[in-house]
Amino acid sequence: MKKYLFIGVVLFLFLFNVHVQAQSLPMYSQYMANMVNINPAVVGQHADPNFTFLWREQWVGLQGSPSTKSFTFEQSANEGKMGLGVQLFEDKYVNYIKRSGVNLFYSIKVPVSENGSLRMGLKAGLYNDTKNLANAVSFQSGDMAIANNLNNIVPLAGAGAFYEDKKFYLGVSVPDLITFSNTQSYRSDQSLYQVNDVHFFVQSGYHFTVNDGLVIKPSMLLKSVKGAPMEIDINTNVWLENKIGFGMSYRTSEAVLAMVETKFLTSLRMGYAYDMPFKRPNSHEIYLRYAWKRK
Repeated sequence: MKKYLFIGVVLFLFLFNVHVQAQSLPMYSQYMANMVNINPAVVGQHADPNFTFLWREQWVGLQGSPSTKSFTFEQSANEGKMGLGVQLFEDKYVNYIKRSGVNLFYSIKVPVSENGSLRMGLKAGLYNDTKNLANAVSFQSGDMAIANNLNNIVPLAGAGAFYEDKKFYLGVSVPDLITFSNTQSYRSDQSLYQVNDVHFFVQSGYHFTVNDGLVIKPSMLLKSVKGAPMEIDINTNVWLENKIGFGMSYRTSEAVLAMVETKFLTSLRMGYAYDMPFKRPNSHEIYLRYAWKRK
């Protein structure tokens, strides 16, 4: 039944994508490998403490292309009933915009069936929003929008819910709940501020076990925000002997992606994604995750 539910969700979102909206937060191709970036409810999902490093270079070769780095530590607590995590991140855009900050995560796990559980999570943090506007190019003299540099501390808060069992998962999340106007405005000191609108995410996936050495993992991610076209990532990953995985993705109206992942021993896992946008230069993304095995 869950298999058909997953397929139905994907088809519904794909067919009706003209009625929804899309995201402008940092983009992740391998979101399924470190979903805490988009849903705080999954923190502590793994039994052992985990360290994850992610580095994404988007539209390589384009001047001022986005760059994202994050380092996340998470672990379960209270016999798996809670999850805790902390994340350091840095985002850069168009040569003069930089955001560096920290996020704290907390989740609780509630059994809802013999094999299924519901996780609910919260995120709280802040980042230093730096805009070195002296490096920006003005098309008219006396443009007040780039008259002063900007250096502000911006609060962050997010929430999410995540259902999972042995083969199926479905999550919804709002990574950033604290918002200001998304239009450029001037304060009394003539400096400029701008903070994003609320972003909505829906993620779902299913594990098809073909045999002991072959598992197929389709998944999808919906990204929605007011004022932009919706995006849906539709993915399929194939795992061989639970040691190496290959995947392909289609991002609606945006790009096709190729992915490869591998596991070393039982503690180390790494992945690489290569994005091939239809209208922009290619993108690269790598992640490395280490599980600290407890006795």
